[in-house]
Amino acid sequence: MTCVAIIPARGGSRRIPRKNIRLFHGKPIIAYPIQAAKKSGLFGEIIVSTDDEEIAKVALSYGATSVHVRSPAMAEDEVGTQEVMKHVLEDFDIDRGLACCIYPCAPMLSAVTLRNAGRVLYQSATNYVVPVATWLRDPGQFYFGQISAFREMTDLRMATLLPIDPATECDINTECDWLRAENMYLKWKGQG
Repeated sequence: MTCVAIIPARGGSRRIPRKNIRLFHGKPIIAYPIQAAKKSGLFGEIIVSTDDEEIAKVALSYGATSVHVRSPAMAEDEVGTQEVMKHVLEDFDIDRGLACCIYPCAPMLSAVTLRNAGRVLYQSATNYVVPVATWLRDPGQFYFGQISAFREMTDLRMATLLPIDPATECDINTECDWLRAENMYLKWKGQG
């Protein structure tokens, strides 16, 4: 069965400029989710979808297998990840199996969490598996789904929820989030 990871990583972050390749404890933050995806052993391909040449080079150097070059229209703020997923799957002509949208700023995403999500998705009749943390908040890490659901842009609200360790929950959107994530990462790794 086809199983692909797609990491949407546009270059135009406004709140934290260049955040997808900003150094996080010594390496570009996008390296962490790429390495978790590789370590999970789930994915035949790890595709980074970007409009930015530097992000593409960094992603490939840390183990992404392919780069999907986004058009300027697909790199706008208003374009959501479901739309990006559909676009990548169509451009790569992938029409069956499973796909995982992995966010580029998820340094505490683990291979174990990805494998757990994949198992839940494979064993259930659901379209998507979405991680949740404290108070059912989106931890900003990933969502896993049937490729047919991504291509049809099926509503995510009917997803199966996968509780994850709240110590890994940190959706990074602001400089305060970044600092919080750096501290959380040290504690998660037993160094803080």
